Amino acid sequence: MVFKEGITFASKYLVVYARPNILGVNRLGLSISKKVGIAVTRNKIKRLLRDVMRRLLEEFPLNYDFIIIARKPSVEGRLDDFIRDIKSFLSRLFHEKSSHTPDKAL
Repeated sequence: MVFKEGITFASKYLVVYARPNILGVNRLGLSISKKVGIAVTRNKIKRLLRDVMRRLLEEFPLNYDFIIIARKPSVEGRLDDFIRDIKSFLSRLFHEKSSHTPDKAL
């Protein structure tokens, strides 16, 4: 459902999908292909992405399901690169969410 009905963001390093949920918490799924590198490299990227999401979701109170797919160039990415990309997406998502207020019927 996140892939079909979610909002998508793509950068040099990542593809991020997000979709609102009714659970009251954020959930994160990570996908790092074997094409990205050996297990040690993939696990390092997973740790970095979890850390970035943990930090940034404190700033942006959302109740979303997120799926992050790391692209091949993510091996060259640093923590700052991931923070910049995900923060850009989350701020856009947060502002879209806050601008959508339900219409009141008169």
